[in-house]
Amino acid sequence: MTIKSANKKTGISFRKYFTQELTHGYFMDENNERYTERRERVYTFLKQPREIEKMMIYGLFLCLDVFLYVFTFLPLRILFALIRLLSAPCCWLRRRSVLDPAQKCDLLKGIIFISCAYVMSYIDTSFIYHLVRAQTLMKLYIIYNMLEVADRLFSSFGQDILDALFLTATESGPSIKESCKLLLHLILAVIYVFMHAILVLFQATTLNVAFNSHNKVLLTIMMANNFVEIKGTVFKKFDKNNLFQISCSDIRERFHYFALMFIVLLRNMQQYAWNYEHFMELLPNIFALIASEYVVDWFKHAFVLKFNHIPIESYKEYRATFAYDVATSRQVGSISDHCDLVSRRLGFIPLPLAVLIFHVTRISIDFHGATGILVIAIGYLALILVKIFNSIVIVGQACKFIHDDVAQASCVPLTVPKLSVVDPFEQRGNKTILVSHVKPLEKDEPPCRGEKVPPRKKRKSEGPSTAPNVSLTTPARERSMRAPSVDNLVTADGRVDDEAESSVPPALAVGDGIFSEAKRRLVLVPKPDTIEEDLS
Repeated sequence: MTIKSANKKTGISFRKYFTQELTHGYFMDENNERYTERRERVYTFLKQPREIEKMMIYGLFLCLDVFLYVFTFLPLRILFALIRLLSAPCCWLRRRSVLDPAQKCDLLKGIIFISCAYVMSYIDTSFIYHLVRAQTLMKLYIIYNMLEVADRLFSSFGQDILDALFLTATESGPSIKESCKLLLHLILAVIYVFMHAILVLFQATTLNVAFNSHNKVLLTIMMANNFVEIKGTVFKKFDKNNLFQISCSDIRERFHYFALMFIVLLRNMQQYAWNYEHFMELLPNIFALIASEYVVDWFKHAFVLKFNHIPIESYKEYRATFAYDVATSRQVGSISDHCDLVSRRLGFIPLPLAVLIFHVTRISIDFHGATGILVIAIGYLALILVKIFNSIVIVGQACKFIHDDVAQASCVPLTVPKLSVVDPFEQRGNKTILVSHVKPLEKDEPPCRGEKVPPRKKRKSEGPSTAPNVSLTTPARERSMRAPSVDNLVTADGRVDDEAESSVPPALAVGDGIFSEAKRRLVLVPKPDTIEEDLS
């Protein structure tokens, strides 16, 4: 009887259970920090497309600037180099070099472009179109994927070939042995640019076949193929440096898509005698393909940020890195040309694409007669104006981004990363990856924690200080000082690098000063005002 009465007392009626289920409450404010962090993730997810597009647009302007340089300023630089070369015959007799290294590289670029354009004139694009069109649907899908992989590999190896050629031209002397070595490098560079141009032509032809097919199955498969990129990226561990490489690769890929769409549009309009109705038929397909690329980039970057706890402010840091590259390459006495630096940073090599665009434009538009010469002259002037306007925008925005980056670094204190609540679906560890902020040194603050340095008193006999301008280093400035590599961009989408942040050397050398890791917060870099003066 005692056991039965105890069970009866501890029991609960159905009415009471039902009432409790309807009226019980919970207190979310007791775990406010956890839910606040999750709410911030949602806001970051929604704000991410806007931030990535700001960076993408600036990167596209950089690619456009490098691409237009081949058609505008490079011919003028080659003309000036030829005039200087032909106007100094006495230097030929003395076996002295009349040209500086930059002019030698310009002449080699001109030789490569003219040689490849001449060989491309013997390529029958109609034969390639019918050859691709005769393949089955599955074959075309496999061929297109293989061409995308080959394009990345060609970009990586091609940049090394061109760098080796320019270095050989700079170091070569008047001896026959060095001239033969330079000739071999030049032949190898011509072969590379020609093969890369043919590869891009096959890509454009495959897209053209997909656009002109009666059923749009192939075009749909190509758009769906972009979404496979999300699966291969978002479920891997990345840090800020890996995300920067992915962003550079996406900028180059997006500009490449625009170039392919231009080639497809040009060939179709020429085939249909520049019919406006056919142009309106092509626009929805072009828009759908480009829109799928945009959506894939948004989702890919959004989930990479979410799963790896990367702050959205990283995209401002990436823009500042591009800005530092622009400022460094356009200063007087820079060690690298602006186009070469952008090519290495973004993995974009303009020569093969420029050769193909020149070839497709030449066979699609009639330039014969006086009208053709007038069209060429007007088109060249228009390209120069676009190039100048684009350069002004790039340099102006670079100064703004550098100023904002230094201002943000000087006002944001150093923070210690906190442990974060982990989503069970993420499985990425419990450590949040935060932006590495830097803190300005106060007037009497020692340069390193734990290191006490007494303030130095200025002597009366000392004159005015001649020390260089000292400014704060920022993560963007640090990243811009690392040597860019195209190989990192080729493997960016499948890269898992747990020690990317620790790959910075313990001694950071900038100019004539070398600072230890403990004093890395201060570097000898020009202040934003100094950079703006040099650019002006």
